[in-house]
Amino acid sequence: MEQQLTLRVRPGETVRFPAVCVACGQPAGERLTLQKRRGQLTRRIDAPLCAECARRLARRSGQEEQLLRLSWPAAAGTALLLAIVALAVLPFDAWWPRLLVGLIFGLAGGALVRWVLARRAIAAELPERRTVREAARIDDFTWRDMTLVFSNSEMAERVRAMNPAFAENTTPDVATETPATPAEELSI
Repeated sequence: MEQQLTLRVRPGETVRFPAVCVACGQPAGERLTLQKRRGQLTRRIDAPLCAECARRLARRSGQEEQLLRLSWPAAAGTALLLAIVALAVLPFDAWWPRLLVGLIFGLAGGALVRWVLARRAIAAELPERRTVREAARIDDFTWRDMTLVFSNSEMAERVRAMNPAFAENTTPDVATETPATPAEELSI
């Protein structure tokens, strides 16, 4: 069962992890870089990983490897083909507007082919690789906090215990008052 942990960490501050693998709990010697991108902002932290889980993370299925190797040549070929077709078909008299439109269509088509093949490669990854990759991840972040998701609730509690200054308060900082009872109506 996944467990979320929200820490009040700003960019440049360090989140401490126990010296055990986030995926299996064995002693860690490697690092798993967790990152999340939102627009131009990227948050990165390094989580500990054991050597065996690092090997699992490095392995790829045959289909995944094939799709990733094919993606760049297929994108370049699509871009070139669309640019040539646009140069030949467009009805402009001057060559440079046809070339410009052809390059735009070619680059857009190439990017689409690369994106589709990369998504299919992610879908074809090995289950053990996906398990390691999803053991810990950044779910969301703002400039003042970050939400981490752990597949192991024990690891989430250990990270919370190691970062008490960053842990989100569960009790409000301001004392709450009990609501006043309504005043009795006075009749004269």
